[in-house]
Amino acid sequence: MTDSANNDQLTSKLARLRSAYRERLNGELEVITSLAEEAQTQTDTDEAVAALRQKLHKLAGSAGTFGFHQLGAHARKLEQQVQAWIDESSPGAVFKLKGFQDELSKLATHLGTDETASSSVGVESAAQGGDSDAPTIALVERDGILADYLAHQFESFGFRVHSHRSPQNFLSDKTGNTDLLLLDHRAGTSESTTTSTDHWRSLLAQVECPVIFMGGHEDFYVRLEAVRAGAEGYFVKPLNIPKIAAKITRSIRKRRQGGERILIVDDDPELLEHLDTVLTHAGMVVETLQQAPLLLDTTSEFQPELVLMDLNMPEVSGDELAAMLRQFEKWNNLPILYLTQEQSQRERTIALMRGGDDFINKPVSDEYLIKTCRNRVRRQRDMLQAIALDGLTGLLRHANIKDALETELQGASRSGNPLSVVMLDIDHFKQVNDTYGHALGDIVISTVGTLLSQHFRRSDRLGRYGGEEFVAVLPNCDARTAESLVNKLREAFGEISFVDRQAHFSCTLSAGIVDTRSFPKLMGEQLLEQADAALYRSKQAGRNCVFTAFSSAQAVL
Repeated sequence: MTDSANNDQLTSKLARLRSAYRERLNGELEVITSLAEEAQTQTDTDEAVAALRQKLHKLAGSAGTFGFHQLGAHARKLEQQVQAWIDESSPGAVFKLKGFQDELSKLATHLGTDETASSSVGVESAAQGGDSDAPTIALVERDGILADYLAHQFESFGFRVHSHRSPQNFLSDKTGNTDLLLLDHRAGTSESTTTSTDHWRSLLAQVECPVIFMGGHEDFYVRLEAVRAGAEGYFVKPLNIPKIAAKITRSIRKRRQGGERILIVDDDPELLEHLDTVLTHAGMVVETLQQAPLLLDTTSEFQPELVLMDLNMPEVSGDELAAMLRQFEKWNNLPILYLTQEQSQRERTIALMRGGDDFINKPVSDEYLIKTCRNRVRRQRDMLQAIALDGLTGLLRHANIKDALETELQGASRSGNPLSVVMLDIDHFKQVNDTYGHALGDIVISTVGTLLSQHFRRSDRLGRYGGEEFVAVLPNCDARTAESLVNKLREAFGEISFVDRQAHFSCTLSAGIVDTRSFPKLMGEQLLEQADAALYRSKQAGRNCVFTAFSSAQAVL
């Protein structure tokens, strides 16, 4: 299908979705007005007021997604008023509702203003197709039109989306694996009641993948409910699609990380075998060590994410070994937990001062051991990622991607496998910032970051080099394979349409590639220079293309 046909299909589909939602709004406003009148005229108003609040809640959550921001904001304000009356449960609620009519009439006014401004900001794209390796999102959203619209946008980022109208529908669907569940906070509940924590705990106990909640409003108790239900995040409608796509990508990548790497140092062979068995069975990668003199070599080779250290050993104490590890800057933040029966507070304090982080008291239950190790490693990974990753894109920062290049270059030298380095740049990005502002410019940059994570392999090292420039380090990959990967990314990014009020615009990428087969003697910095020179050729050739750097000998051939 041609780009023109893709764009026509995109425009037609989005127009149908917006038109269907706009037609539904007339009926929604009529129902809201009718419910407000019932609340004033009927003796028992509780049911009408509860239904009114639910309708306003639904309107506040969905309107902004389709560009009706003022309507959605005013609906949320009215919902909060009605909720306050429900919480008060006072006889004066009906009297207050009489003055509510004036505010209610403003909904139609805001609808007209929003239609004139068409003030949506976001991304749109033709669906990217059914990549069998793409992560799968299960989307639970009661509103069919909104569900279709959200699914369409998430597909723009390379996700496969399966939509469901209720959690029960999702749980009964056995068609395949799900990488993440994106769940409407009100899905599966009645129109007049709030969701109970017990309800979600019971329902989500059957869900093995990560869960993210989305809802029409945000407060402390809603977020607490999400936490208690085991959700990894909570996003308020209208959803910031690039932001939540980035969160989903990071959550799935974290889930797909290898098992936690645990080094256990103890002089008791039976205990070592037991701990090894328990943690290995739980999916962790374990190395055991009885001989203290081998500690430094073993730590260097194994690269643990956590050390379990017996505090009291015959020839050397655990705190002495911890102090030795802390002499090396590269292990200064490596978590160290002491395995001990030591009860003396003085001895425990000394052990902590010498480099340990905490204690696991012997004997320790298997469940406690597993959860403690897993939590420590995951928190360590989160901390290292926060330091190493760019906050906007979730990719490695400038210094970290250069370090990753050096590491992968050493590995390629040992293995003899090719390594490719890609330099990418968003074309005419300054014009985007000058025309549409830095907020939308950040959405464009964030979109590239998410697409990079989606289109490249798990083994690839991806970084934001600076501004609108990115670097990809691709181990075991020659220039021709790299070019194929980059072109797929470039085409996917070019199909995305960014939306700002009535303006739609697209961006393109230019790229330069170099591999170690063409330049086997170059160091990391020199490879970056060659990739940058190839990128410059792409810019000179008119942008939105890819050039590969070749050695002078290859150029003659």
